Amino acid sequence: MTKPGPKPITNVFGFIDEVGLLSSPKKDRVFGLGLIKLQDPGILHREITKYKSRTKFHEEFKFSDVSNFNIKFYKQLIDLYFSVEETYFSCNIFDKTKLIKNTNLKRDYQKDYNTQIAKLIAKSLDTSEYIVILADDISNPKSDNYEEYIKEKVKASTRRNALFGICRVESHAISAIQMVDVLLGTIAYGFKIKHNLIKSNRNNAKFKLLKYVQRKLNTVFIAESRDYLLRGNKRFCINEYKGRLKRTRSAL
Repeated sequence: MTKPGPKPITNVFGFIDEVGLLSSPKKDRVFGLGLIKLQDPGILHREITKYKSRTKFHEEFKFSDVSNFNIKFYKQLIDLYFSVEETYFSCNIFDKTKLIKNTNLKRDYQKDYNTQIAKLIAKSLDTSEYIVILADDISNPKSDNYEEYIKEKVKASTRRNALFGICRVESHAISAIQMVDVLLGTIAYGFKIKHNLIKSNRNNAKFKLLKYVQRKLNTVFIAESRDYLLRGNKRFCINEYKGRLKRTRSAL
């Protein structure tokens, strides 16, 4: 009989992007951070590369660029993502009117930004996983100790050196970050409708993509905290921050 013991260590890759601006409290009320975790990122990358070659769509995938002219390419990209086995997507969505009341955002947004990234990474990890992160590049103060701060925060949360590397990269070169951009942007769009920042419009391409993702998740409510467990070892986690991460419900 095999004795129980610790699970074998698994090395994974994480890809992070954001939507909105945390540094402008009076603008972009909805701010979000998203992460895709993969054991073998080459699988998703090869599928996206083959898709772009086959369709001759050579632009960078960005939710902000979704239009009625290219919506079919974005729907097929969503199909491609959900066809890949063992994917994990997680995002934290913030209503900044609530975030400002519960953090030091007005005084030190960069520290709060780094803290929220660390929380997203730590909550995405199983007990035996160690991760390297590639994050979309952003401008930050020279005094910001971004990498070390996040590594220490993740270490404190997981009680191990779970984050063994983090690097900023240009999203146009990293297909998985583009995938995060599209998924996160779609979810944030749903939350903007929830908060009456934009109106539902069935003729709008972004709204069409939102409805398409909702069908993939078999839900009519995407603007809510929920952990979807899908076939093929897939997970899709949405959390809305309201002082602390807690469940909410909304309708579109």
